[in-house]
Amino acid sequence: MRRLLIFTTMLAALFGLPATAVPASAGPAPDSPATATATYKVWHWNISGHEHGGVAGDITNTVLGSLSFRNPDFISVNEVCPAQYRAILQGLQAAGWPESATNFARFEPMPHATNNLCTSQGGGADTDPYGVAVFSRFAPNGTDRITLPYDGVRARKLLCVSVPKPGDPRFCTTHIATNSAKGAQLAAVRAQLVDWSTDKPGNPADTVIAAGDYNTQPNDQLLDNWYAPSVTSPNNPGPNSGIFRELDDQDPSCPGYGEQTTEGSLGNTCGKPAKVDSIYAAETKLISYDADSHPISQTACGGPCSNHRIVDGTLTIPVP
Repeated sequence: MRRLLIFTTMLAALFGLPATAVPASAGPAPDSPATATATYKVWHWNISGHEHGGVAGDITNTVLGSLSFRNPDFISVNEVCPAQYRAILQGLQAAGWPESATNFARFEPMPHATNNLCTSQGGGADTDPYGVAVFSRFAPNGTDRITLPYDGVRARKLLCVSVPKPGDPRFCTTHIATNSAKGAQLAAVRAQLVDWSTDKPGNPADTVIAAGDYNTQPNDQLLDNWYAPSVTSPNNPGPNSGIFRELDDQDPSCPGYGEQTTEGSLGNTCGKPAKVDSIYAAETKLISYDADSHPISQTACGGPCSNHRIVDGTLTIPVP
């Protein structure tokens, strides 16, 4: 899908120009320091790892095949079992993908109250919980593992790494509940992302990129204080009062919402199944961005590999 150029926000902020008077061709002189940019590619998938018996094999081969083709800088995986996490880690090492073969991957388990799922279908004891994982091409210099409000079922987390690269990107993943705790978990994630995305005296804002399965559609009122007012549209009426854009929110097939990321029947915005997997970043940190979701093979894993689609996105940010 096409990229959106956010001139009205970025140029007004950087150069004091009126937001309503900035033509698409406007920009700083080529030798201006503010013209420096950095571009990052993001890949996310909820792989439903427990549905594959918790073991590596077809599902991890499919993951590694997609990663080889898409070649992202940051990777987010949800519902990944420990054995699958290790297989992906080893596959990326073997491919020479990370800058540091010993510092690029993080896993955070999300223990279940009664059944950890990952080995149950493989016939073993339920001892290995699935969780969330991030992989960074660039060696992280910091890791945050934040526990979200308990939903009575699973100990859910926000897992983030920061890397010393242009724009100070901090990459996160999370997997939000489907029950009544969803609102509290979304609020906790949003508060942390806003804090990191906000300038403070002596501590400039990071560029926070947050991927995950939010189990919430873009036009749900729970996300009204996530989306920036500029996203408001018939497909996402708001009232939106947040600071974030979602990397697929300008998809021409459903502006303000994006492409479906599930294969189920829930949804019906723009006549499509639901979008619940998203990649967010603060609007003021974006020069251009886009994203797409990709249909999942129905045969590569002896059947559908997941009921979620792969989402990959690209964002270009300013570098002071």
